[in-house]
Formats: sequence, structure tokens, C-alpha cells
Amino acid sequence: MEEDKFALVEKIIKDVHKVLSKIAELYAFDVVPVDINFQNKSPVLHLENCLGLESWCIKHVYMYCYSELMDKYSIKSKRKTRKISTIDSDRLIMLLNVTLLLNPEINSLWNRRRELVLGLLLDKTVELHFTRLVLSRKPKCNEAFAYRRWLLESIFEGEGYIRNGIEHLMNEEFVVCDLASDKSPNNYHSWNHRIWLLNKLRIVSTNYDLNALYVKEYHASEKWISKHVSDFSCFHYNQFCIKNLYNICNDSWKSLEKTLNIDLRKTLVRVLASNFPKDVTIQASEADLVGYSDENLINLLAYSNKVCNCNVDYVQMCRRIEILFHALILNNELIKFYKYHETLWYHRRFILHEIITIMYDHFGLKRDNGVLIKKNCKICNVDEIRQKQPKIGRYDSNRIFSSVLFNVIISHERNIIEESRKDGDHYADRHEKYLKFVKGFNNVM
Repeated sequence: MEEDKFALVEKIIKDVHKVLSKIAELYAFDVVPVDINFQNKSPVLHLENCLGLESWCIKHVYMYCYSELMDKYSIKSKRKTRKISTIDSDRLIMLLNVTLLLNPEINSLWNRRRELVLGLLLDKTVELHFTRLVLSRKPKCNEAFAYRRWLLESIFEGEGYIRNGIEHLMNEEFVVCDLASDKSPNNYHSWNHRIWLLNKLRIVSTNYDLNALYVKEYHASEKWISKHVSDFSCFHYNQFCIKNLYNICNDSWKSLEKTLNIDLRKTLVRVLASNFPKDVTIQASEADLVGYSDENLINLLAYSNKVCNCNVDYVQMCRRIEILFHALILNNELIKFYKYHETLWYHRRFILHEIITIMYDHFGLKRDNGVLIKKNCKICNVDEIRQKQPKIGRYDSNRIFSSVLFNVIISHERNIIEESRKDGDHYADRHEKYLKFVKGFNNVM
């Protein structure tokens, strides 16, 4: 009886290996719930480029493969490791395929696959395909993503491949990330893998148009967060994309506005005009503000307070404010439409933090232990004689708190907080406390 069971398991292992080796277009693997084998046929299912295994045999197959791996191919220090022959490698690969498909969260088994790749017994491209199969069933498997990054690192070392196949490789990775994120909510592993890809691309590629990619990824993440308002893992990626847009070129900025189908400057001035403080001396209309140059707009929003000899990049500063206000308006709409979602309020904190940081940088300040202090410029070092940074005086604090941009932000946040309170959203109260006691606005709100 035991021999029959072992023979059946061996047949299952070989059938799985046969499907994996012949069908390069496989894109999904899963366990099919079947309690008993009524029809007395192989439990390995292959239909329309999908691989399946009936659940009744999972326990027997997994224990058989895992036991043999530990007994014959373990790399524990007590056992002498021997060089793997071609025959042994074929058997090892078959066992690893089945075991990792069923339970991919065993890092030591992935290490065995790394050894096989280094020994040229496994192809890197085939391995990328195998990890995609694993992720189709276990989309949050960090070990599979880590192995995938290791393979990509190894592929990136070949310069010829980078020149010829970098775009195809990146598109394939984005597809894998999309599939993993679709299958499992709050999948930080897939979004972090996506962040790693973009960061890696900055290092390994000099001919790839990163600015266009940043625009594309930001637009994709914006669409995603509009449909998954409780998935903060994607909001985290969207925040990464926003920061990537800060320094894109002029052509990419125009492409961004075209992709979003929106004039970012008009979006900004619309918010400004509707939230100007009452005591401001210049009441500019939307039409007037649209015609302002970048420098004039910044001088209107934030009083000039030069603390060093460095030139201010007004174009870049305006663009940062524009994209952040666009994100703020989108956040307004989501909060009004999808009520009582904590994720939206946390994302709002990021947007406001970025806007306030821009203001502090412009005024040459930083917040340290809840207190605003002057920040020495690292470029011109005007204040290098001072050994310590003194606390900033009340006069300098008032210059920030009385600036137009600061008052616009405060007025805008008051309105959204009051509207949300009327709808019974208790996260509005938390947001107000955050602004008062974390960002230090308790004296002005």
C-alpha cells in the first residue's frame, strides 16, 4: 500500500515537472479543492495555461518532497555538501518545483535555487517565470519577491541585456506587481518591489526615459488609489511617485498635465483664490493669478526671507506646490465620496507635511523637537561660525504663520474638517489634533 502511494506521488512530481518544462506560457497555479479522488486519475490539472493540483494529495506530495529535500539535499553544517551532478540537479529541481509551489515561504529552498542558478543549472529567465507562478497563488510571498530581485540584480550585471531588453523586463515586472496587488489587498511586498525597480533603474540605465516612466507610474497610482481607498500600501507608492515628479523636465511636466487632463496651475490658483485670508492687501482673482510668473506667485504666497546667498528655483518650487495641491484636491474628493476611511486622512498628512516642508525650506527653517529653529545652508554656509542653532524668535515664527500660503492651508483644512464633522467622520477630529499638536499649529487653528 505504501509503495502504491509513493508511486502515485512520484507520478505527480513528474507530471508537474512535465507541464512546467513544456508550457512556457503558464501564468497561474492554484490548489483545487477536491476531497477524494473518485475518478482514479492524475490530480495534476492543466487547462488554458493554468496549472492546478487537487487538494486531496497536497499533504502526501508536500511531505514526500520536503522529506527527501531535507534528507538528501540539506545544506546543514553537520552534513558534508557534495557537488551536485546533472542527474542530482534534475531531481533536485523537480522536488523544489513542487515544494515551493505548495509552500514558497521557506528561504532555505530558495537558496538552493540560487545555487543552481549560479551553477548554470537553472536559467534566470525561466526562474522569473517560475516565481510568477508562485506569486499567482501566494501574492504576498516576500521570499519569492526577494528571489526575483536577486535574479534581476544578476541580469542587470549583463550590459548587453540591459541595452536590448530593459524595457521588456520592466514591463514584465510591472505586470507581475499589478497581478500580485490585484490578488491581495495591502500588499506592501508588491508595491515595495515596484519602488525597488524604479530606484534600481536610476542606477543601471542611462538611456531609459525615467521622467516619462515617473509620469506613467504616477498616473497609474492615482487611478489605483481612486479605486482602492483603504489600501495604504498603494498610497505609500503614490507618495513615492509624487516625490519623483519634483525634478522632472519641462517636456515631462507638460506630458503629466496632458496625461492627467488638467491644468495644474489653474487647480492651484482656484484653491488660493477661494481661501485667501481676509486681511491680505492684494486680493488677486483666478485670472490674475494664472498670469503670474513663478517668481511673482512664490513672492505672493511666501514673503521673501533670504537667509543665504543661494538662488531660489521658483519654477521647481511652483511645480512642487502645484502637484501637491492637485493631490490635496483629489484627497478632498475621495474623503467626501468615501466617508470614514482612515487611509485617506493618513495620506492627507503626507501631502500637508510636504507643503509645510517646502515652506520651512523657503524660510530657512526646520522643526526640531517641536520648535522652529534656523537651518544653516549646506551650500553657502553663511552661519558656519555659530556652533549651535538658537531657537527662532517669535517675530520669525509670525512671518511664516502670516504668509499667504500658510493661511490658505489653514483655511482649507478648517473647511474640510468642518464638512467632515457634519457627516459624522470622527477622523476629522483626529486630523485637527494632528495639525495642532504634531505640526505645531495649536496657536493658529
